[in-house]
Amino acid sequence: MTAQRIETARKTIPNASKYEIDADGFVYRKSTRLMNNETRDMRRLRLSRLNGRWSALVYTDNGKQWRFDPERLARSLFHAPDPVLTYEDIMNNFKTRPVEGFPRYVVTPYGAIYCIDPPKRGKNAGACYLVHETLKRGRAFVTLRDYDGSRKLLKVDNVVKRAWEY
Repeated sequence: MTAQRIETARKTIPNASKYEIDADGFVYRKSTRLMNNETRDMRRLRLSRLNGRWSALVYTDNGKQWRFDPERLARSLFHAPDPVLTYEDIMNNFKTRPVEGFPRYVVTPYGAIYCIDPPKRGKNAGACYLVHETLKRGRAFVTLRDYDGSRKLLKVDNVVKRAWEY
C-alpha cells in the first residue's frame, strides 16, 4: 500500500509563472508535455537542503535562477501574518520587571525575556520580540545587548533571581 497525498490549493509563484507552490511548501513545475484535454501536467520539484534549511531552485520569467525557502514563501502566500508583539501587550498582559543593567529588556517570573526597545536594524528591527535562549551544559543562557552594541551572555536563572529577588 502506498501513501497518497491529498491535493491542496496551489498558487503561482510571483515572477516565476512556470511554477506553482502549495500550502505545504512543495513546488511544482508545469511540464511542456500536454496531457489529455490540453491541460498541463505539474511535476513536483525536488527540494535541496542548504545550510540546514530546505530550498528550491527555479527560473524566473527573465530566465535567471532564483533559490528561495519554499516554506517561508508558502507561509507568506497562504497563511495570515504572524502576530506582532507591542510594548503595550508585553507590559499589560505579562507580569514583567526590568532586567538589572539592561533597560531594553524585561523578564517574567517564569523566565521569558522580552526586548521592549527593539534595534533600528536587523531581523528584529522595529518590533518587540521574545529573546531566544541557548542551552549550554544543560543550562539556559541568553545574550543581552546594551545600547552601545556590547553584549553579555547571562544565565536565565540569574536574570530571574535578580529581577524578582527569589
